[in-house]
Amino acid sequence: MKKQLSYMALFVMSCSLNAQVGILTPTPQHTLHVNGSLQVVKDLNVGGGPKTTGSSGNPGDFLVSNGSGNAPVWKNIASENFLKVIFVGNKTNINPSSGSYTGTGSNPVSTHESYTQTYVYNVSNKIDNAYLTYNSTTGLFTVVKAGFYNIVPYITYDLSLNGNGYTAGTAKSSIQKVSSSTVTLASISTGHGERTLTVNHNLSSISYLNAGETFRVRCVYTQDFRLSSGNIYITYLTP
Repeated sequence: MKKQLSYMALFVMSCSLNAQVGILTPTPQHTLHVNGSLQVVKDLNVGGGPKTTGSSGNPGDFLVSNGSGNAPVWKNIASENFLKVIFVGNKTNINPSSGSYTGTGSNPVSTHESYTQTYVYNVSNKIDNAYLTYNSTTGLFTVVKAGFYNIVPYITYDLSLNGNGYTAGTAKSSIQKVSSSTVTLASISTGHGERTLTVNHNLSSISYLNAGETFRVRCVYTQDFRLSSGNIYITYLTP
């Protein structure tokens, strides 16, 4: 009882002498100084004024300091110039399911668009349709929200069905914008020796894309080829 009265005396003294409230401290350094834990059961409001309620933010927001003497503000990740992951996909199958695509038969592979095949991701682990949509049949991405997109695919060519003397060649992989006009955003071309049974490509592109524009990942090889396991992740650079 004496201990409780002592705390009450300290509290009253703090209020009357310093116009500050100290809890478990006789020398408060701010308007409210708590020397201990703080439990908030409902809203935590920041800002506001004598006649207005401060903001309690939105789900997922975090508090950001505005410096000494200023109220902190609630912000979200998308407002802070972060890369937002909007698509993660995997290819777990082989195309074609039987046989192989016909290779170009000659170099350079860049001149044989008719032999080029779209790399299709059959598993969509994550997709944010507010930014883009994906057609798992055609392998075509359609932009919903304009901005800078970081596109990073990993590709595997399977050459194992070719006989001896028919595996050496050149592979070319590209990230290709399809509409409003066909533009190569990034590409890689590598040559390979005989009895190369698999080829792996990793490439990336950071490009500004407008709403409605489409893009895809394209692959071609000089010998017959199949397209097997791979992945892709796409991020959006928030403004």
